[in-house]
Amino acid sequence: MEAPNECGGKVGFSNVQIDLDALPRFDSVAFQPVDPRHKRVVLALAAGAELVVLFLLFSLLALSPDARALFAGLPGALIILGVLAVAAALAGFAYASASVIRYAVREHDVIVHKGVFFQRETIQPIRRIQHVEQLQGPVARRFGLYSIRLFSAGTAKFAFEIPGLSADTAARLRQAILQRREEQRTHAPAPLATNEADDGR
Repeated sequence: MEAPNECGGKVGFSNVQIDLDALPRFDSVAFQPVDPRHKRVVLALAAGAELVVLFLLFSLLALSPDARALFAGLPGALIILGVLAVAAALAGFAYASASVIRYAVREHDVIVHKGVFFQRETIQPIRRIQHVEQLQGPVARRFGLYSIRLFSAGTAKFAFEIPGLSADTAARLRQAILQRREEQRTHAPAPLATNEADDGR
């Protein structure tokens, strides 16, 4: 089917309905888990945060008579136990969240799966990737793990991050994504010629 353009010529036009049953099935994607050591990294970070909170709490009790009076007796003990219970629950949730992180690299996109109660899949087209950053935090360094961040073209913030990767996996994954991006850009179809180009104007 052809439709006239503003210059009086005709351009190719297609608007065929897509058969949804013929689309690739998302549940057939073979996701890869992150390194099991990533859960230990998350627990170490959670434990560090909890120690900071406990240090501040006990410092307050040691330096302030009013705080000691407030936390004296059974009510104070219940408050402290409540704080510890919340901290343990948050650490457990962080551990569970780290356990379900999955990723997959397909021909045209990268997918990351996250979420314990509310599961979420983020898809980043490879052709739209601006650059891929490989990084390593101080805690992850102790476990020999890396993360990679994918930055989408036209945005300053990274699209998503894949944590818990060994050094070899992170390097190979980054190289494969960048190589695939260059291949797609190199073999991208040329834009349709305009009537002005056809007429030599």
